[in-house]
Amino acid sequence: METYAVITGDLVKSRKIRNEDVESVIESLKECFSDINHFHLNGKGKFELYRGDSFQYLIPEPQKALLIGIIIRAKLRTYEPKYNNSSQNKSKKPIKYAFSDARIAIGLGNMSYDANKVTESQGEAFEKSGKAFDKLGKNNDRLLIATFNKEINEELETECLLADAIISKWTASTAEAMYHHLLYDKNQYELSEILRITQPAVHKRLSVYGNLKSIQSFINRYNCLINTI
Repeated sequence: METYAVITGDLVKSRKIRNEDVESVIESLKECFSDINHFHLNGKGKFELYRGDSFQYLIPEPQKALLIGIIIRAKLRTYEPKYNNSSQNKSKKPIKYAFSDARIAIGLGNMSYDANKVTESQGEAFEKSGKAFDKLGKNNDRLLIATFNKEINEELETECLLADAIISKWTASTAEAMYHHLLYDKNQYELSEILRITQPAVHKRLSVYGNLKSIQSFINRYNCLINTI
């Protein structure tokens, strides 16, 4: 039976983002999904936003799921929306800026029912993605992968923790460089033209701050493992 990947995710602390900033973050997420579908999935992926800040992405090529999940987080981290102060905070301190981000749970398995809406479809991939997403909520982690192989799951869980530690430190400028490189496969010269910075500055954002070598190594290892199951 054919294997699919399902990404279940939601925006981190979305309810604390100022209303005027939420729309731009959501719209950028929709654009990101469309670009991924065009450049990586030949238009065959299906995505849906629901409950305002949650989303699901059905991916017919499971070996691309991790790359897509990282691209989504890179896109979101290019934004620095303003966050409202807590209602319990009486000091009226200035609103702080924080990077937008998402929890990403990837589930692999079959699809028993393909509905018009992604959120109404059913199958092992959806079940594993949903359970992984629930686990993320309990542990406050932001990346997890669940397959139907226990040993592979254990390895990927460790690697997800290490990758998350890297991604969570990306600034907006680093995330922007990583996003264009991973989504559009732009080289350093092309990125220097797009970002209007020097090639050494691009190299620094990708290699030093983005830790591209480690991220790419994780993606390659994931692909290798997925091709064995």
